[in-house]
Amino acid sequence: MKTKIEVQFQERNIDVDVKDTEKLVKEDLKASGVKMNTIANLDIYYQPAQGDIYYVATTKDGKEISNEEALKIEE
Repeated sequence: MKTKIEVQFQERNIDVDVKDTEKLVKEDLKASGVKMNTIANLDIYYQPAQGDIYYVATTKDGKEISNEEALKIEE
């Protein structure tokens, strides 16, 4: 059985969907030259007060990739 989980945050009259957040992070990783099939673990951190999104991706060979500048969901 496949389970579907949907989480949304509402802050400052902005709806933030987890799917949109994940898509933004994956697009940023791809733009950095990272292939999704090399990712073993992806942790995404959302700070609602500022609307900042950070991530730490660990590749299958143990390399950690993260963003220093926060990503933002377009309003």
